[in-house]
Amino acid sequence: MTDKKAARNDPAVQEAVNKVAEALVDTGRILVREFGTEPVVRVMVEAPDHDTCQKYVDKVVNVICKRDIKNKVNDDSGH
Repeated sequence: MTDKKAARNDPAVQEAVNKVAEALVDTGRILVREFGTEPVVRVMVEAPDHDTCQKYVDKVVNVICKRDIKNKVNDDSGH
């Protein structure tokens, strides 16, 4: 897949994002979006601590990579 929106619209990616959102419930959030000017997909997670952020970013990025979505993936984890 080479379309920037492919990552966000891919069923496996949507499932991974939904699972992360359910796990975070009221303690954080996740956002996956494409850049408007670059072939980049940004995965952003906010959670109570860095390790939790990184765990969930890695989960979604791994799904994107396994789905062979050919955009650069930019992960942003904050806590």
